[in-house]
Amino acid sequence: SSGSSGINAEYGVDKRSNSKKGGEAAAALPYSLISGAGEGLDMPVDPNEPTYCLCHQVSYGEMIGCDNTDCPVEWFHFACVGLTSKPKGNWYCPRCSKELGK
Repeated sequence: SSGSSGINAEYGVDKRSNSKKGGEAAAALPYSLISGAGEGLDMPVDPNEPTYCLCHQVSYGEMIGCDNTDCPVEWFHFACVGLTSKPKGNWYCPRCSKELGK
């Protein structure tokens, strides 16, 4: 009986270190090497993560989408566009506001 539980425990270890989790751990390794890439962010940044906003940084905190479907940037950090809460109605980024005369 105790020999059987030892085998199960061993299999449990094998299951916990499956290839999916191992890949995630390996993928997380380079992030620590580029911790300075976030410029002002206190979190690791995936070099493949898309950037947004006027500041060209990754998605973080509260963000708002420009209601111009042709906006080249699309998403903006609240602080970068002077917002503290979501405005009512449509919202256009500074560039689209100027272009569309809104």
